Amino acid sequence: MENFEILYLSMVLFTCYGFTLAQGLRAAINRGDIVRTTPKILCSIYCISVSIIAIKIASNTPFAELFIYLHVFIILFQSAMIWFPKPK
Repeated sequence: MENFEILYLSMVLFTCYGFTLAQGLRAAINRGDIVRTTPKILCSIYCISVSIIAIKIASNTPFAELFIYLHVFIILFQSAMIWFPKPK
């Protein structure tokens, strides 16, 4: 695939933005604010979509398996930030 580096760099930027969104939700949860389910669902859809697209882009590279493991970890980490309740 041509321009793999540029495409994957854009996915890295989108992933960083996903972490920013998840951190915003996590901060609201930790403050004790009421966080509705709709923003959690939308943020989860965004984070999962970015990771799936990044996996699809990186699937033709020599390190494809490593990218898959990395993005599965990212999906799990972002989901934990979004969905776990406030710590006691």
